[in-house]
Amino acid sequence: MADIRSENKKVKYERRKDPRLEFHCNALVLGLDGIMTITDISLGGIFVEAGDSDKIEIGQVVIINVKLPTEPQAMRFKARVVNKTHRGIGCQFISLAERQRDAICLCFEYFKDTLPAGCQ
Repeated sequence: MADIRSENKKVKYERRKDPRLEFHCNALVLGLDGIMTITDISLGGIFVEAGDSDKIEIGQVVIINVKLPTEPQAMRFKARVVNKTHRGIGCQFISLAERQRDAICLCFEYFKDTLPAGCQ
């Protein structure tokens, strides 16, 4: 089950073109040990809390298996690491399939009441 958060973070300049949905759910990242936590997702990408991110480099392509709260089975996403922090890795999706895009959109529809104004 997803842990929905309503925390708004202030940033100087928002580079993302797609609104983010903040929620927490488990994921597996091929190449990293253990279960990771997804903290947000958009049609453009995903953030994975990964204390073991030293094994991952910016520009690296990763496979992320995640069970979205609106889907009956886990989905596999291919993404490129575009950001690393002490908390984890920010990844940009590579060629989302229509089914994946629809699943992310369904999450936004399902959790739309938790989004900040202007993101709906």
